[in-house]
Amino acid sequence: MLAVPYFEKALYELPDAELSAAAIQALADEVETRIQGGPGGRPLLSVPHLLSDEASCYYHGYVLAEMAVHQTRAFFAARDGVIVDNPRVGPTLRDAYWRPGNSEPFLGLVERLTGKPLTGDSWVATLQQPVDELLEEERAAYAAAAKAANGAAAKAAVDLDMRVTLVDGDEVIADTTEEGDFLAACKKFEGHIRQRFPRAAAA
Repeated sequence: MLAVPYFEKALYELPDAELSAAAIQALADEVETRIQGGPGGRPLLSVPHLLSDEASCYYHGYVLAEMAVHQTRAFFAARDGVIVDNPRVGPTLRDAYWRPGNSEPFLGLVERLTGKPLTGDSWVATLQQPVDELLEEERAAYAAAAKAANGAAAKAAVDLDMRVTLVDGDEVIADTTEEGDFLAACKKFEGHIRQRFPRAAAA
């Protein structure tokens, strides 16, 4: 991801007299080697944003967004310990990011929510984490979330204030009106899937 805006910047800085297909290809190879350590699985020149004038100087926005996601996740992890099924996350995102919308600069939104200017530190920390350690953390987090979800499902029904029908073509598999509850409809749908695809469900 990071190589694309670096290549685009270098391309626009290339003097007109030096522009040629060979020079552009060589520049792409140089950026891939400098940023990624070698050719990537997807060549830079295959990225459509570089080939479309309406998407010029655009791709760096993905990099900034990825930085903001990791910094925001790190903030929630430090403040609350968990993100999934955390009732504090939604209101925080609503008030800090969604409600202001385009009325405030992007960098200001991130700093206001996380308490610090946007940096790549949280993203880099994620990339530097050993795979085995990451997998162990993810397994533990999943187990804890599953345990909490099972307890919550036993305690309360889910009221979406709407009718939900789960269908496959003309077949109505489950209907919250008939099942009486969203979770009951989900349970019936789960049974349908397990019956229709027994081997996939078992795996």
